[in-house]
Amino acid sequence: MNDLELMDALRTARRVDDTTIATVTDRHALNALREGITMTDRHTPPTVEAPRRGRRLGRRGLTAGALGVVLVGGGVAYAATHWDRGPLIDGLTCARSVAVTDGWLEVSGAATGRSVTGDDVADCAAIRADAGLPALADPVAVQLQGSRFVVSRDGLSAEVLAAATPSTPDADRAARLELDSALGDWVDGPQGGCFSAAEARSYATSSLARAGLSEWPVRVAAAPGGADAGPCAGVEVGAAGRSVVVTPEARRPVERGTPDVADSVIDLSESLRSRLDGQCLTLADAESTVRRTAGTATRVATVADESLDCADVDMVVGGDVQLTVRGPAVARP
Repeated sequence: MNDLELMDALRTARRVDDTTIATVTDRHALNALREGITMTDRHTPPTVEAPRRGRRLGRRGLTAGALGVVLVGGGVAYAATHWDRGPLIDGLTCARSVAVTDGWLEVSGAATGRSVTGDDVADCAAIRADAGLPALADPVAVQLQGSRFVVSRDGLSAEVLAAATPSTPDADRAARLELDSALGDWVDGPQGGCFSAAEARSYATSSLARAGLSEWPVRVAAAPGGADAGPCAGVEVGAAGRSVVVTPEARRPVERGTPDVADSVIDLSESLRSRLDGQCLTLADAESTVRRTAGTATRVATVADESLDCADVDMVVGGDVQLTVRGPAVARP
């Protein structure tokens, strides 16, 4: 995995709040981490000619909730986390080849991004096109040590293939990805807005229904109190999965000029909210509106969904911005 791929992998992780990170690192290290991730250009083509070493095969070095340190490039330290808290917006590595050399996993000709449909092959086709890389020949989707890869069949070594598990399109996983996107939304979801506990519970219930997960309960936790408390409710998948937890008075409203979020994120979410409010658009029209608003630096994924009357847009922030547009071919106002 090269430096760019690592930065993209860090972007795909669920956001960990500053209070949690502060228990294991200081404020200056946290600021350096944030700057390192957000200032790395994910559109710079990865090195194709010279494969780079990734992680060593064997037992996973990061356990749930653990914090590790990875050295990148000239020795700058970045924190990497793995949080096992229900469905995540999965990271995908879409590579020309994956091999093992002296116990190290080597990835060549790769682009990385997020899975949005539950079909890794389809998602990787979009990710590579977005990165300006050619489509993979005869792509194969596999899972290897908890990570997802799509690789050209002739680029999978026998050793990797023997250690990997095939990955096929999964409706349940697609539903979880849709739910995660809705709960992380900055356009009309709980991240960019300030929901009361009642509003958050209603939003969670409707998001579960839209994703086809109505059997999941919505639980209300106790308000946390403390210095970070505020009027806005938190909404997230429960620690054990298969439920959504609403936490009243979990945080303060999002404001410009704070270290927690870049002003550009707030600007984009407000622009999208303004342009989409009251509109009932087709998938194509909504995608066009989103691309005009977001520009070329932000990846926009589309998912055809004829169960929706109008297109819906989710904006998820995790170092970079991922916009997902779901909707029908013909709008039904």
